[in-house]
Amino acid sequence: MAVHQSVLGSSDPVAAVLAARAAGIDAIGLHVASVADAERAWGGGAGTPLLAGLVDALLVSRVTVLDVGRIDLTVAADDAADPQGPRHRVLDLAARLGAQFVTVRAAAGPAGRESGTADAFAALVTQARAFRVRPLLVPAAGTAVPDVRTALAVVSDGRGGVVLDVRPATDDVDEIADLVVEAGDALGYVRVPAADLRPDMGPATSLLATVPPQVPVVVGTLGEAPSTPEPADPRDPAARVRDVAVLAAHRAGIDRLLVHPRAVAAAEGGPAAR
Repeated sequence: MAVHQSVLGSSDPVAAVLAARAAGIDAIGLHVASVADAERAWGGGAGTPLLAGLVDALLVSRVTVLDVGRIDLTVAADDAADPQGPRHRVLDLAARLGAQFVTVRAAAGPAGRESGTADAFAALVTQARAFRVRPLLVPAAGTAVPDVRTALAVVSDGRGGVVLDVRPATDDVDEIADLVVEAGDALGYVRVPAADLRPDMGPATSLLATVPPQVPVVVGTLGEAPSTPEPADPRDPAARVRDVAVLAAHRAGIDRLLVHPRAVAAAEGGPAAR
């Protein structure tokens, strides 16, 4: 299980790493480009003051970086060869932080292979190989990749993958199971919005029961405001206690989604219990 830093609403990635460790969460995802706050924090790339302290916190806490993002396919491919370019900066930071994935968003426009998205993504996969990271295409409304099936068609020719967004409040368990099978090895990780992991979400739903055990499940945000307010001081002990409590609650919510139907039956004393 992993959590995106945006869930905590903290501008300090070290504080986010420490909160994740205290809550028993294995990995974290970081936004390092393509939005104003990330550009201000990480615009210096390898020279960013945050980097040394974050690497030390990761090594000490044994939390890993699952992914960094994001790369926009609207950025010219030539930027990849420019050490000061945004694409190279994201790939380089991913490598320095030991990330497994970089997230990618297609350009705005109509869906379809004629958009050039497949070719642009394939070129990025080739560029990312030298950094030992795997690009994951994230579907987004209003772009050439509005849904996960379109994303799967785009990545079908390479070693890249996709992010599957799951909304427990509205998604159907059979549809999610079908998408997991269709994605196969292209499924990079599953992302669940923190806003859907409410204390009143009810008993186990088994919505994610068919997700393979090697596929990470990430608590993130899908365009919503962070689930907690920005603290005045992200290193404040009270803020950390609150963040740990929030993450522990999210972890419990994810566990309810992962429970297999047979385990639910066993807990209720059904046939699987005998």
